[in-house]
Amino acid sequence: MMASVALCASNDIATDQAKALGQLLQHPPSQNTHPDAQWFPDAGLGLFIHWGIAAVRGEGDLSWTMLKNKKWHDGTITPNAYYQLIDQWNPNKLDFDKTLKAAKEAGFRYAVFVTKHHDGFTLWPSAYGEIGTKHSFNSRDFVKEYVDACHKHGLKVGFYYSPPDWYFDREYRKWQIKGEWLDMDHQPAERLTAPAEHVKKRIELARGQLTELLTNYGKIDLIWFDGGDGELSNAEVRELQPGIVMNRRNGEAGDYGDTEGKLPKKRFNTWFETCMPAWPLRMWSYHHNYPHANAAYVLTQLSCLRGWGGNLLANVGPLADGSLPEEAYLCWSEMAQWMTHSGEAVIATYPGSWPEKCNLPVTRSPNKAYIHFLPKLPVEIEGFPEEMKTLTKTKQVIPALPDYTNTAVLKDVSRPKNAILLRTGETIPFQWDSGTLTVTLSDNQRSGLVDIVKLEWAPTSTIRPL
Repeated sequence: MMASVALCASNDIATDQAKALGQLLQHPPSQNTHPDAQWFPDAGLGLFIHWGIAAVRGEGDLSWTMLKNKKWHDGTITPNAYYQLIDQWNPNKLDFDKTLKAAKEAGFRYAVFVTKHHDGFTLWPSAYGEIGTKHSFNSRDFVKEYVDACHKHGLKVGFYYSPPDWYFDREYRKWQIKGEWLDMDHQPAERLTAPAEHVKKRIELARGQLTELLTNYGKIDLIWFDGGDGELSNAEVRELQPGIVMNRRNGEAGDYGDTEGKLPKKRFNTWFETCMPAWPLRMWSYHHNYPHANAAYVLTQLSCLRGWGGNLLANVGPLADGSLPEEAYLCWSEMAQWMTHSGEAVIATYPGSWPEKCNLPVTRSPNKAYIHFLPKLPVEIEGFPEEMKTLTKTKQVIPALPDYTNTAVLKDVSRPKNAILLRTGETIPFQWDSGTLTVTLSDNQRSGLVDIVKLEWAPTSTIRPL
């Protein structure tokens, strides 16, 4: 049997939530060899979309805001009050066509949509479960709208799905992570244990919902489990979708490793992905009082991850009406401009030897290498509520972030034939001496974003490892 490994939890929030979902131990990933799965390591940039009941209030995250006495800052609301928000939810401005068109232009190559979070609300008219669009929005199928827009704009289709269902289990939950047993009004209550028949029905519910998602919407490229205990095994998932890519959060070995809310401190030796709240920062669901990521911040994360061969899954939380924060579109517009001249450095590339042989992230493609001159980011991330105490510094979020510099030094490398600043197309002089390459940009050549210098070798050259 494959040994379990500790969850690469990025902070106390991720650790506590992982414990609550039974994810403290995860199996090492084992990559799907099916031809249809091989897009994943080349993708580079994915869009996570967390949208649901919590957006109505604009405070607190999906599902987790219902739990009392949390360590992290997350505006608490009782479960009964949370579920009453469904009646105030009016998604009259949801437009996946607009959203995913802008995302594709910004360089996103796949998307992952939260089809059902732990709160149990299904964003498609499922035949299973007690709450969802079948009961609230005249059977409107947000999942189909999302899939259709992905196909239209050439994005790989990903589904987030939570096997845990807190609404279905509402009578058998204590509604806080630690402490006494509480009911749905956060009042002391008698602890009840779910009978075997209830557990069986919950498993049947999850199996039914997953089967709907994996059979009713055509080819699905990725499924992002968040909890569970094999309600539908990976083998059964692959029977329905042979070329699908799976994460490892359902108690089985998925196809890739992951970190949450923070980039890894060291590289993985397999496919991997980091999911990061971006619009807004630090919160998965929409929040009216949190800052948002700018292009320099997102592209820096992307460069660092691609330098180690990983993907960035950057999250946006739409408002309750389905529209996106304007800050997201502004950021994506700037990213789109960057992708037109420098996107080749992060899409369909493989990693270089950073920091072992270079002081800055390096990506590779045949006969080419790309040096990522990172921008100067602020030490502190501003705009968070005063109660926010963790992950407020840039180096906490990007632990391996190198010091800002205009000079890149690459060791043990063949002499390239040229060096080009992709943003302007100008040739950049370099020094090469006994396998050490030095490339320096002037202050005037820095843009405030990630500046990419492409190194090229003749096709017949033997390039030493970077």
